[in-house]
Amino acid sequence: MKSDDYRFRFRTGEIAIDHQKCKDCGNYACIKADSLFGTSVLRIRNRKPVLAVGLEDAKRLCNECLACELYCQTYGKQGLRIELDMS
Repeated sequence: MKSDDYRFRFRTGEIAIDHQKCKDCGNYACIKADSLFGTSVLRIRNRKPVLAVGLEDAKRLCNECLACELYCQTYGKQGLRIELDMS
């Protein structure tokens, strides 16, 4: 992913979203997964996934279930990646 992609940190890592890939997605699998398995911290604005809550709330609410990444990789355009701090 490029340095200008949409990124935010949460408790144990970072979510990186490549908006170039997302703009032609159409089904927004990441948002569906976040609403089904997560805490609905993501929403669509201008055909792109963005935070639905403030950054501090996202850090608190994100349950790090990885569902948004798995759904994006399987059913979307492979534009969302979760990077976990493994140190």
